Amino acid sequence: MSITSTSTRRPTTPAANWRDYAVCREVDDDLFFVDNPGTQQRVQGVCRGCPVRVACLDDAIRYEAASYMRWGVVGGLTTLQRRALRCEALLGNQPNLKQARELASPRWSARMAPLRYRGLTPEQMVVELRTKHSLIVSAVTVRLAVWWAGGKGGVLPRRGPGDERFLWELVRDEARDVVFELRGLGAGNRDVAAYLQVSEDALGKAIHAWRREATEEVAAA
Repeated sequence: MSITSTSTRRPTTPAANWRDYAVCREVDDDLFFVDNPGTQQRVQGVCRGCPVRVACLDDAIRYEAASYMRWGVVGGLTTLQRRALRCEALLGNQPNLKQARELASPRWSARMAPLRYRGLTPEQMVVELRTKHSLIVSAVTVRLAVWWAGGKGGVLPRRGPGDERFLWELVRDEARDVVFELRGLGAGNRDVAAYLQVSEDALGKAIHAWRREATEEVAAA
């Protein structure tokens, strides 16, 4: 099933002019730089209805890959979500922005919403979409679509009934390989925590536990 958009309503202007069509031109700029989850969600709702959201995010990704990470909501994503995309890029994962836009659209909401409510990870969603809808899409594209639709898009598995592990314990048990891979690729703890969608404190506790385990293994050898 193809999800390539054929809509002619979106402007086909050169990239340099996409800002002329941005919805945020009519919104108070300060709202995009508020460190408050509720406000950020409302601002992301503004981005959700913007016809040039793809071009905006594409510009942000290119800029932040070559320069510093900007603060605030850009292209419909928060700073932390864009940090997560930076880690995805280090892992060799690049989202298909047009596919993500389509998956986040009302046309796909009836199929995507149940997957979000079940708390599936992007990887698990990919399997469902392939099996039930014959759709070939990458996990990072699905993750972006979930963010654009207002979901969490977490990569850590959801804790099931009776799972009383703290968040740092979940990181310790489920994310060791990817954490060490990202750190080996030069990602800092702030970016890695954003990728996992956990606090830096939770990540730090997991790293401390791994180091303690390694020390104990050496001592026992």
